[in-house]
Amino acid sequence: MKQSELQIDNTMKKNDLDFVTEKINNSGVNAPEAMDEQFVLSKLDGVQPDTSSEPKVVEMKPKKPRYALISGLAAAFVAVVTLSVFGAIYFANHHDGKPSVRGTTVAPTIKSDIPLKTFGSYDEVKAQVDEVNKRSGYSSGYLLTDGYEKMEMAAGSNDSDAAREGSFSGGSSGSSSGSSDSSSGSGSSAGSDSFSETYKQVEGVDEADIVKTDGRYLYIVSHSDISSVLIYSATDAPELAATIYPRNFDNPGATPDEETLYDDDYSIFVQEMYLYDGKLIVTCLTRDDTFTYSTAAFVYDVSDINDIKLVDRFNQSGYYSSSRMIGDTLYMVSEYYIYNAEEFRIPVCYNGTEKREIPIDCVCSVKDPTENNMLIVGGFSLSEDAQEVQTSAILGTVEDVYCSESNMYIYSTKWTGYYAAVDYEIADSDSNDSDIASPKPSYEPIKTVIYKVSLSDGISFSAYGEVEGWLDSRYSLDERSGYLRVAATTSDLFDQQSNVLYILDSDLNQVGITTGFANNESIKAVRYVGDTAYVITYEQTDPLFVIDVSDPAAPAILGEVKIDGFSSMLVPVDENTVLGLGYYTEDRAGISMQVQSGFKLALFDVSDKLNPKVLDEKVYRNYYSPVMTEPRALVYNPDRGDYLIPLNYEDYHIGSDIEYYMPDIRGGALNFRVENGKLVEIDQPVVNTDNSEAETIDRCLYVGDNIYLISVEGYYSYEKTTVYTAKYQ
Repeated sequence: MKQSELQIDNTMKKNDLDFVTEKINNSGVNAPEAMDEQFVLSKLDGVQPDTSSEPKVVEMKPKKPRYALISGLAAAFVAVVTLSVFGAIYFANHHDGKPSVRGTTVAPTIKSDIPLKTFGSYDEVKAQVDEVNKRSGYSSGYLLTDGYEKMEMAAGSNDSDAAREGSFSGGSSGSSSGSSDSSSGSGSSAGSDSFSETYKQVEGVDEADIVKTDGRYLYIVSHSDISSVLIYSATDAPELAATIYPRNFDNPGATPDEETLYDDDYSIFVQEMYLYDGKLIVTCLTRDDTFTYSTAAFVYDVSDINDIKLVDRFNQSGYYSSSRMIGDTLYMVSEYYIYNAEEFRIPVCYNGTEKREIPIDCVCSVKDPTENNMLIVGGFSLSEDAQEVQTSAILGTVEDVYCSESNMYIYSTKWTGYYAAVDYEIADSDSNDSDIASPKPSYEPIKTVIYKVSLSDGISFSAYGEVEGWLDSRYSLDERSGYLRVAATTSDLFDQQSNVLYILDSDLNQVGITTGFANNESIKAVRYVGDTAYVITYEQTDPLFVIDVSDPAAPAILGEVKIDGFSSMLVPVDENTVLGLGYYTEDRAGISMQVQSGFKLALFDVSDKLNPKVLDEKVYRNYYSPVMTEPRALVYNPDRGDYLIPLNYEDYHIGSDIEYYMPDIRGGALNFRVENGKLVEIDQPVVNTDNSEAETIDRCLYVGDNIYLISVEGYYSYEKTTVYTAKYQ
């Protein structure tokens, strides 16, 4: 039957389908459990067939039902979809064989009317945790509590505790609206005036990384022997100038003695770093002899590299998750796992050596929490006259963090699965089948939960919301003029994907939405520039969607352009040009889908938002870059107007003696610029050509005319740190 011959009436009666039902029932094709007649009719409501193109074939494997009660209508519907007759109806927003950029009319669900509740005591928190465990039937697995008693500041060190006496009261935790660039090392008086900074999602909100430079030295996180920070001179031939060992509290620049070096009872694992006003702030995960984990920040004075001092430190319960720095205030996010209510320990925070329980009035949860973990956010000012440190907590989990200068948004994916709990209704007692339970399976879509933390006046959890779908990364979020934009990928009962852009107000209530674009594709990159959102999706090609978000109540897709492969990072070059960095894909013999086989640059002209165009592209087959998954690996040089990224070659060939695959590894970098609508490669330095070391480059930095290529994980060795030097061309 041709699609043009098919006429559908969504008020159809059961008798109209008797013939089809009989045929389908005889074919042995069964419907998924969650599809009843009401579900099917809701899908057909208001939908008319698209006669502009041949229907899209969708393969669906027959599935044996777990329940006996499946209506003939549902079976007929699924079978027809299986035979592709209803293909164009199910994916009705197509035209000319392409997904419609105007979206569908059925909006995904959003839930934001869940008020936050506070607790009167930690006994109430324990009772809530116990209730969550009983309801879910599982626990998080580990009790990870505070354990900071071993971290005593050595006598004679520059301790700032006196200046912070009584620092755990409520109130402001320091400036949260500063616009100074935390990664600039502004306190340095020597070194080059031109040096790289960590790439940031939001200007004015600094992000930690495993490498930093202040123009004098290169700071690199290392775990080659004992977790530490290596400090190299930023010269033509970098030399190791000093090493910071966080385990040495009294003398962090000295190598720990053998007893400390091999003391497994207490460990400090360096995570990331910041540079601010002549200070190096090192975030760490700590563990004591009871396997108790906590998150710490150590503040070092590095103005004199030969006399490094530990001048301050902060600590809070839980695993390190993320952090941000705004002005002189450091915000740390940790996840505090709770095994069970009986062994629950009150989460704590430290300011220097002073320990304090997190006040109960700073702990909250949603009305009916499903998580027994705690999210802890602590704010610590580096100002010498700071008097207050504030820490707040909420029952929840963290996947990643987006932060503006006023608010932090912590999100996690709620992987509910396709079949939620099944309710069973017992038939009427007068019925002959009163013992038979009638199953009513329900579909619960994957959701993203968002916790909003206000930073404007201290730290407080101010709102909570849920949106349908999952986020590609923290770049899927953006705050502007009091509204939060959220780009998500959704999936239905049949695992058919679609994409949504939500606009939420300050209370995380939905005020606008655009839905249903790029069906059967998923979001791979998002970037917001002013009142425009640029979204990359991918299945076999790389569509760039341009979305107008100037009106929060009515976001609208303006245009799209497609290109092979897909970008995983978008960078605004200017108001008319967007740079895409990501994956090169190609067809392979014997494989029915495209495979990722290299690195790709794409340049988009967005001057006409209704008709975006591809200006240029460059492909590097068998190459990959950390920037494909980590935006902080991108370096922009504003003085030269060019970009610098690590770029590594990796291929495999047959060994000479035995037939097995040998890796061909060449570490390197790529220096390029955008010029007159073209991608111009400046240089592609390579650090090893004979594959003897097989080192790959993880980060790049520049100081003056020097480029530093840094390998923190050799291919064959664990955390082998090497610094290579090249010159700008």
